[in-house]
Amino acid sequence: MTPFALALAVAAAAAPLARAGVYPIAESMAGDNFLQGWNWPDSFYDNTTSGEVFWYGTAEWNNSQPLIYKTARNTTIMKVDDTSTVVANPWHTTKRFAPRLLSKRAYGVGTVWVLDAIHMPYGCSVWPAFWTVGPDWPVGGEIDIMEGIHHQAVNQMALHSAEDGCYAPQTNQALMTGNWGSHNCSIGYSYGSGCTARDTDPASYGAAFAAAGGGVYVAEWAADAIKIWFISRPNVPAALTANAKTIDTSILGTPTGYWGNKDCTFTRYFGPQTMILQTTLCGVWAGLASTLASNGCPAYPSGEDCYTTYVHGDGSNYRTAYYEINYVNIFSAEVSTTPGVEGGLPADGPVAGNNNLGRQQTTAVTSSIMTKSDGATSLVPVTVTQNIPDVSAAPTAAQSARSRAESLVGSAFAFAAFASIVAALL
Repeated sequence: MTPFALALAVAAAAAPLARAGVYPIAESMAGDNFLQGWNWPDSFYDNTTSGEVFWYGTAEWNNSQPLIYKTARNTTIMKVDDTSTVVANPWHTTKRFAPRLLSKRAYGVGTVWVLDAIHMPYGCSVWPAFWTVGPDWPVGGEIDIMEGIHHQAVNQMALHSAEDGCYAPQTNQALMTGNWGSHNCSIGYSYGSGCTARDTDPASYGAAFAAAGGGVYVAEWAADAIKIWFISRPNVPAALTANAKTIDTSILGTPTGYWGNKDCTFTRYFGPQTMILQTTLCGVWAGLASTLASNGCPAYPSGEDCYTTYVHGDGSNYRTAYYEINYVNIFSAEVSTTPGVEGGLPADGPVAGNNNLGRQQTTAVTSSIMTKSDGATSLVPVTVTQNIPDVSAAPTAAQSARSRAESLVGSAFAFAAFASIVAALL
């Protein structure tokens, strides 16, 4: 038995509350304290989905517009830059800033992740995701809690495993309200899309989500199953609040997605999960002409691409590409001492002749509060050190080589695009 498998067994034996579906609060991120539980990515580029963004970071590593800030009603905005003008070039070295946050701690079995939001990013070329990932992806697995592109009709959930043996059989349909897409969670099957489930509630994603006042996404990793719920605002239980000291998942009803341990031995396929909240643009899924056309967006003209059609220009395309978050809570039977994964590629080292593109150093995130003219305040991270690549010129040979490597190494998102095309044709 591996050390992590042993830890899971001990946790399961020592956590009667979690087995009963009741979990104590471990971390809460809201208002002035929203950033305290997060790390910034340690890579300037979106090297998991090949998105056309630069990840927003410190004052030394961003544009002049604050993209993460607190509103007058104590919610948190995380937005894509919608005011700067991006001038496209053939090398795609001018991009738009967008947010990505990774939890400082990773959690195993006996954990519930909760995102309560009023608004979520949507629009042509927009690709938001709320997900978790294990160490050394794809080893350690991945749980996609909320993900979609463009004007997608409903939320898509998924599990991803590094190898064959993790399944979501059709018989699980009776245990959930969503609909299955694919059943094999291995990245080696179905173009790596994982075992996907799609919500049936139109308010689970995009404009309909916002029109309903938002809602709550809940993901539970128990010893017997991984379950995901979406609860639209009118139906959110009174017990689900930012200040809740516990969560009882038994009150949530039938989950939207259900993946049982008997069909996917969690101790084998999943490690401690780092929570990630992000929005990217275009990339290997949202950047395809076929996915634009099938999700309510004009495909790009001949000779153009997603980058030149949407990211280029004044940013007005991204007025709806933002989260407005009430809170993010993590409930767990044990206080985690496992650090979360960093951003960037696994074992990512400096590129010879171009050290600015190597793994960056990230220190703990703190924040100061800046008052905006409308009375809102901006969360300004102040203790992160980054080396910023020069993006003003054509890429060097080292940059080009690295870009090719990133395209090959990225996360399961890279394969999901092909699965979507195949599914559309069947």
